[in-house]
Amino acid sequence: MRYRVIVFLTFFSLGVLGQEAQPTPEGVMELHFRMYRETVYTASYVLNATSMYEDEEVFSMGGSIILWMEYPRARVEATGLEEVMYPAMVADLGERILYTHDPAEGWTKHVLAGEWLAMIDPRYDPLFRRIEFTSLEEDSLDGAAVWVVQGTLAPDPLGIMPRAELSIWIDKETYADRKLKVLFETYIPGLDITLVNEYETELISFTAVEDIPDEKFAVPADVPATPDLNGRVFPYPAPDLRGRTVDGQEISLRDLSGNVVIVFFWDMDTEIEENLGLNLLLMEGIRQRGEDKGVTVIGVTEGHPEIVAAFLEGFEAGIPTVVDRERWAEALGVTEETWCVVIDRDGNVYATADPFTAVVLLLELLEPVS
Repeated sequence: MRYRVIVFLTFFSLGVLGQEAQPTPEGVMELHFRMYRETVYTASYVLNATSMYEDEEVFSMGGSIILWMEYPRARVEATGLEEVMYPAMVADLGERILYTHDPAEGWTKHVLAGEWLAMIDPRYDPLFRRIEFTSLEEDSLDGAAVWVVQGTLAPDPLGIMPRAELSIWIDKETYADRKLKVLFETYIPGLDITLVNEYETELISFTAVEDIPDEKFAVPADVPATPDLNGRVFPYPAPDLRGRTVDGQEISLRDLSGNVVIVFFWDMDTEIEENLGLNLLLMEGIRQRGEDKGVTVIGVTEGHPEIVAAFLEGFEAGIPTVVDRERWAEALGVTEETWCVVIDRDGNVYATADPFTAVVLLLELLEPVS
């Protein structure tokens, strides 16, 4: 979840519009992302987010973000957003490398998926590239003249995000995004509920500078890579893992070539104590909805097969599940208790992520960029 949220939170400052006629929304957004390559700057934002179910608040948060941008380098520091973002992140967008810092864990190195690269070009992002811009209007915000760009998102193939709306208030003089609001619904298969989520950021300060000190982008030389402990760079060929599921079915990753595969690592104690099987139900919903769309979900856990089978039955989950966690986790470089490995149609490990982010990554593979 930490990685995915950054996409919605970082539609930062925009470029200069050098034309007299009314621009198009697409033209404004193209300049928005060009800014990342052409301008060195620092900016700060405040963020508020809520998630509602049947008009009842189920989640809320608020905090602040500071960004330093000197393409291809970026640094983001977040306060009060520990549930969705690391306190500090340094990205090398050219090399597709992200370094994250957690006070308890230190620095960690990741390989970037398309979502971070969307800061530079929206066509990298599986959600943003599907937005249809509906209007561009002139308005004022806090006494400043702004463009207001609005757009909507078509429902995804699996029906996980049935509705999304985007609004950006863009300062007409500086072309910094003074305000961003994203409203989207998330359907949770298995629970059969729809959450209404709203993210809103407001610009506090924006300063263009000559350069940013190198120490802002400095990270230790020996940062360990994760979650793939073998240091492999995505995508890479998936190992030919085989196993027998708790219901006696033989399963092989190689035999699933041609499908998009999610290998879902989970732990019974984690599911019960922390989220009552929310991730398990999400994956079961993806399994059901993806069967006729070339999507396969495989569960991997540990425990006695009969107990695991009974646990799955209690959640009415039909995910084919292998009880061989240690071997599969070592082969795929997974250390987290609840984690997903996403494999593309060609049998390559495409990315690894938490369950909710894995669902978004499916869009990149089910709807490739044309």
